[in-house]
Amino acid sequence: MQEKEYPADQNAQATPGSYLRRVRREKSFSIEEVAEATRISIKNIRAIESDAFEQLPADTFVRGLVTIYGNYLGLDGGKIATDFLAARKKLSSGGRPQNLTLKKVPPSTLAPKKLAEPAQISSATLALVLFLIILVSFSGFCIYTSWNPLAFLTNQTDNVQASIHKIFAGLVGEQETPAKQPLETDQITSTSPPASKSESPLLEQEDRQNYHLNVHLLKNCEITLLVDDREATRRQYQSGQVMEVRANKQIKLIFSQPGAATLTLNGKPLSFPALTSGALPTLLIPDDLLDQ
Repeated sequence: MQEKEYPADQNAQATPGSYLRRVRREKSFSIEEVAEATRISIKNIRAIESDAFEQLPADTFVRGLVTIYGNYLGLDGGKIATDFLAARKKLSSGGRPQNLTLKKVPPSTLAPKKLAEPAQISSATLALVLFLIILVSFSGFCIYTSWNPLAFLTNQTDNVQASIHKIFAGLVGEQETPAKQPLETDQITSTSPPASKSESPLLEQEDRQNYHLNVHLLKNCEITLLVDDREATRRQYQSGQVMEVRANKQIKLIFSQPGAATLTLNGKPLSFPALTSGALPTLLIPDDLLDQ
């Protein structure tokens, strides 16, 4: 049970400080033990017990120190702190109250290590901890889902480059259809004079005697194309694309692999060229029409 106040009637000269000292001795506590338990410096404890008011800091700090000290001894620390400050005010030189601005407090008295203050965590340390948590969480996500962020970024870069190329191709007039479409058509028309009707009976269906060839790709294949007297071109085609070729005199196709497409000439099926030893499959119109 805490004592509410010190027995002033037994000792008219007793002061709050001397009362704290007497109770401490009765409980067989040394100053060092009190200092270690309350985090109050030994210097401040001795100043409190001897009523050395000039050696103590401002009233706000003193109230807290005396309250902690009194409560530790099982007394009413708040009551003793009030009496201590009243005695300090009364016994200070000239009867003038203690004022922090009028008194120079020794730096060692207010040293942070003497007061029981909670440890502070710097903002930089907190930010570093949060960054490490985010990094570990992201790494765990990538491992769990088998997701490679570097490959994803590389793929996105390739898509952007492809889009830029298509935009540029459209500006310069190049006609190119995205490879994702199931069908792609290349229309090549020759302006050469019409071919003779005697070259093939299949051409009698056309009033202008043109060759109209449709190539439906069954495999990824590279095709070299030569139409009439125009310069040969070479392109890579994907499975599912359609190439449409129109000519008046001659069509020559060289496929990079056999069985790469189905052929239709003027609406009628046309056999895929056979593979000969040492040569790529080659379709030559109208010469190959004689063998049909």
